[in-house]
Amino acid sequence: MSALFAALVIGTVAGTLIGTIGAGAGALLVPSLMFFAGQSMQGAVGVTLAMQTIPVGIGGAYLYYTQGLIDLWVVAAVAIGMLAGILGGGALATSGEISPVKLELLLGVVLVVLGGVTIAKTLLGYTTVHPKRNS
Repeated sequence: MSALFAALVIGTVAGTLIGTIGAGAGALLVPSLMFFAGQSMQGAVGVTLAMQTIPVGIGGAYLYYTQGLIDLWVVAAVAIGMLAGILGGGALATSGEISPVKLELLLGVVLVVLGGVTIAKTLLGYTTVHPKRNS
């Protein structure tokens, strides 16, 4: 399978999952682009950041906004924090101070921890239901 075709399939599957369960691009796209499309860790992060800009994100956000599920103040706060984090993290990841192997290991650890917390919270009944939704 060519890298571009793999990227198209990855984007379709990830987009469906992101739109459905909100799994972040880092959790889905970065590992998929690395393993199935031959991207380096830094390259996969760069692709993920580039595709999350307005052309892709606005459609999904609009759908959730029209359903009354987005608090724009929370969006603004998260965006400010993410911008600072992305600039700092991106500078660190591309500086060469952390090897690509350590970056991949860090990604794996973060995914395992977040997955474990999500599973534990769900099994223990600590799920969050949006106040406008009853199910």
